[in-house]
Amino acid sequence: MKLSSKNGWFYIIYHSLRKSWGFGITIDEESRLRKGYCNPSNSKQEFSMLYYGDYSQITDLERHLKDEWKSYMSVLYNEELEWIDDLKYPMITGKEIQLFCENRIFHYPYKNVYRVKAEHLPYKPSKYFADIEGNSEYFLELVKEPLT
Repeated sequence: MKLSSKNGWFYIIYHSLRKSWGFGITIDEESRLRKGYCNPSNSKQEFSMLYYGDYSQITDLERHLKDEWKSYMSVLYNEELEWIDDLKYPMITGKEIQLFCENRIFHYPYKNVYRVKAEHLPYKPSKYFADIEGNSEYFLELVKEPLT
């Protein structure tokens, strides 16, 4: 598995209080989950799905999702959020976000973006992935074909 020199995370999250799906990118998954979601909501939150790899490809994946799903996104104070508007689109789940992203990863292709293996999910704030660079085969797998 070939990891680039600057890597990051793309995540899919289900907000445990709001009951809605969202997504985002980060360089530090533990801090983002703890300080960005758990602490502000005063509740346990988890990343349902994680992808790791070249930060420029991760950023491009997020940009593509935002562009293509713009009409599904929540808007608050005239700002588009990285959350699905669950009142208008309750049928959209994390699985649909995952399917869209994995089809993009496979077909575009993003050759340096990897899926975190299912046995390591959901992810709770911790230092669990501290050795991901040194042990990538244990944590990551290729997106070999689009999900159905």
